[in-house]
Amino acid sequence: MRVAVLLLALVAGNGLAADAKLAGTGWRLAEFRSMSDEVGSRFPDHPLAVQLHLAEDGTATFRLDCNRGTAKWQAQPSSDASNGGFEFGVIASTRALCPGAGLGERLARDAQYVRGYFLRDGRLSLSLMADGGIYLFDPIPPKAGPEDGGPRVWTVVNAPSGLNLRAAPSTRASVVTHYRNGDWLDNLGCEVTGSRQWCYVQAFGGGPVGFVAADYLAPTLAPDGSMPAGPDDSALRAGRGDFDATGKIMCGRAMCDFGVARSGGGFATVVFRMADGRDRAIYFRMGEPMGANTSEADGYPAFSATKTKDMYNVRVGQERYQIPEAVIFGGKPP
Repeated sequence: MRVAVLLLALVAGNGLAADAKLAGTGWRLAEFRSMSDEVGSRFPDHPLAVQLHLAEDGTATFRLDCNRGTAKWQAQPSSDASNGGFEFGVIASTRALCPGAGLGERLARDAQYVRGYFLRDGRLSLSLMADGGIYLFDPIPPKAGPEDGGPRVWTVVNAPSGLNLRAAPSTRASVVTHYRNGDWLDNLGCEVTGSRQWCYVQAFGGGPVGFVAADYLAPTLAPDGSMPAGPDDSALRAGRGDFDATGKIMCGRAMCDFGVARSGGGFATVVFRMADGRDRAIYFRMGEPMGANTSEADGYPAFSATKTKDMYNVRVGQERYQIPEAVIFGGKPP
């Protein structure tokens, strides 16, 4: 495979600076969204095929499928700091013939037209001039807790004989339980002890808590392909009525009013207004129904859930709820 250096001349020098909010962050391309109906949305061949790392010194490094590249980057936030101007300087990249969707090659070609950025729910959007399209990136967070921007859920990977959960961050600490490759773990925070990094975890959905070696953890992708990171504020927002969507959906044999607060990646809280005026909240994590706000007053009714195609069927005691998948991930319910 022949490799050469590709230089793309980009517009620069307009007084922008390396934005502190973006400096030191890493991103993976989740989607290219064209403004043309003929092109539509395109997706990389695998989650880490196209990456962007924005260093604090104003240098950007790229993974472009099978190629690599570097450039200078500049940004200037607007008054609300969640968006602003963004440009790349001259980019130097290897140019090999990569198999697959070719979104890395497309990004290298389009980089000269990037003019703006937008940050929302942990996702970075880079927009092209003249409505040329939007590159949407999810974070590649460090091994840190969600409060520090880390992923909400880990997956155990590359552990030769599985991964031990230990009572303390040390290989000498007692083993609490054992995980297999592919298991999901809730991220409760990470720390460096001695020369090794450890993460405080719990099995996804519940179980004993303890420490595991961070070397064998990778961020978990949600069913929609996103990488949920940062705090999950969906229950807090739902509690104060700050909903992303409201409407009516099936509640037993009737239609019920509902509101949903989402925090990305299938993390959501759906609140139903019941006939007696009480609210029933149902909690979702990674697109899975995890429980409801039951209490001693209503007898702690049993919770269960199944899914048929794109419909969740949730039972809380004698109550029945049918929740379309689009309510949890966003979009228009059927």
